[in-house]
Amino acid sequence: MKTIDINKIKFIGLLLFSSIVFTSCESYLEEDPLNQVDIGSFYQNESDALAGLTGAYAQLKSGNGYYRQQFLSNLYASSDQGQSSFNHRDFRFGTITNSEPLIERTWIDVYTAIKDANNVIARVPEVPEIDETLRLRILGEARFLRALHYFNLVRCYGEVPLRTTPVKPGEKGLPLSPVVDIYKVIIEDLEFAGQNCWGFNETRNGFTNNIGRVTNAAAHAMLAKVYVQMASSLRTAQAGDTGNEIYLTLTETPDFYYQKAIEQADLALQQPYYRLASDLNEYETIFDAKNGNNFEMLFDIQGASIAGEGTAVSNLFSPRNSGLAGGGFGGVNRLQPQYINKSINKNDLRYLNSIIYFYQDETNTYELGPGLTGYIRTVTATGASAGNFSRVFTSKYIDTDATTEYTSQQNWHVIRLADVYLLRAEALAELNQDPALANDDINVLRTRVGMTDLFDGTGLTMGEFREALLRERGVELFMEGHRWFDLTRMGVYNEYCIRTYGNNVGARGPEDYTWPIPLIESSANDNID
Repeated sequence: MKTIDINKIKFIGLLLFSSIVFTSCESYLEEDPLNQVDIGSFYQNESDALAGLTGAYAQLKSGNGYYRQQFLSNLYASSDQGQSSFNHRDFRFGTITNSEPLIERTWIDVYTAIKDANNVIARVPEVPEIDETLRLRILGEARFLRALHYFNLVRCYGEVPLRTTPVKPGEKGLPLSPVVDIYKVIIEDLEFAGQNCWGFNETRNGFTNNIGRVTNAAAHAMLAKVYVQMASSLRTAQAGDTGNEIYLTLTETPDFYYQKAIEQADLALQQPYYRLASDLNEYETIFDAKNGNNFEMLFDIQGASIAGEGTAVSNLFSPRNSGLAGGGFGGVNRLQPQYINKSINKNDLRYLNSIIYFYQDETNTYELGPGLTGYIRTVTATGASAGNFSRVFTSKYIDTDATTEYTSQQNWHVIRLADVYLLRAEALAELNQDPALANDDINVLRTRVGMTDLFDGTGLTMGEFREALLRERGVELFMEGHRWFDLTRMGVYNEYCIRTYGNNVGARGPEDYTWPIPLIESSANDNID
């Protein structure tokens, strides 16, 4: 259980892990190595600094293991929502080992991204010819990216090697760091980003914060998410949940972190440009492939129809060969009927307006059944019954213009405004032990889509509130990469997976709260036992 041999990463060029052979039904494409110039001579002016930062952004989707493809299905299959492809069987059964190739590739790509962020953070302060305000913005964006990478690592793998400077020749791999040290870096990076990143499309001194780059609102929102992760994980660990016991090294109380989360959520919600949809019709547009980076989206991974610039998001979450995504593999991430029936309110307008009701593939026609948990399937040519299909696809990632697996312009939404409202609702209720304090933040999300059934936490126990909150998060944020983290931090992973999959497949233990450190790291890094 360890990490890539960071000692063997070439931080001046792209890593070439030629020894790793990876195949998947979700991917038939190989990545070509991306060459970089010697960083020692590269960072000479503001253009170089911006180019280095752009390269750091590119690593979010340069390899198949991160936001371009596999990471998204890994998160989905680890949750209680659905099983994903057959390659993700061990994620669904909770039987992942340290030789699992899907976690290896994610590990490699995340640490590659950290390498590029570290280079920007280390080199840009030395650039002689640069506007100082722009310098701070570049550093803020790079530190946001590094914080995001380590936040993903610590939530997925637990204790990991913590590298915050470029590797030096001959330097060995690092040992695992306790989560308290990892979160210290994450918090410091996001605080810096919140202070130095600019607003959406903001211009200063002749420079514009281009759409798609990190904003100060995104930094505050992500920090609120970090604090809630820390607070709830520590709270459940103190209550005896051994799956979260690594959080017992944190130095403050859960209430301290909940209060910090409220403060950061307030700052995020005060920023200009961002707002909630005004009604149901507008809500339905926020997931359109051509409407990325809209007013509800705080930070997106950018998709593009240009070859090499897209992601597999649309393919992974939309029906295969339906014309709703590019060709080839796809359609692997679908909602399970038990999740729909047992863990959310399927009559919620947010669910009803973000699922696919009708589609056709090469042979059959699929129409959503009256139970809202699957499709009635008929042969298109004859109208004859072809049996029912007991899964549901989301409409959040449709891209009818995509022509291949990786030419989708659909963005992946890392964090959006609705999440911030729900995080603040949770933190207010937990801090004060009063579920009624969550009413406003939960109901503003309901009323924006025209729901008249409002939430009222008055009289609920905290246990009842947490159940209700998970239903709200489950229906608002389903298939957006948050669910596994919500279930683990709140200490209900086993309960909810059994609810969806039954006792045999759904059983989860403390060891399932994180993925194992990949064997490729433990076998190469002598500093990890």
